[in-house]
Amino acid sequence: MAACHEPERTCVGCRRKSAKRELLRIVRGPGGILRIDPAGSGEGRGAYVHRDPACADVAIGRGAFARALRMGLSAREAARLGAEIEREVRQ
Repeated sequence: MAACHEPERTCVGCRRKSAKRELLRIVRGPGGILRIDPAGSGEGRGAYVHRDPACADVAIGRGAFARALRMGLSAREAARLGAEIEREVRQ
């Protein structure tokens, strides 16, 4: 019997691969709205980051979310996203 394959994704912050369930998905949904996708299966273009504020800070600082999600990200939006990720990680 074959072993069950667990999907892997790459963190946009540190660029390390991890199991999908270990990462937090950020999605650009319809209308360009950015949000955290806790289920990991929401509609829209997604980017993954470790559940570590340091990885999120690196990703925001070097523009990795903007590139991965194919959208511009203002400083205000980046700060809001960083705060949302930190709240999600603390839960």
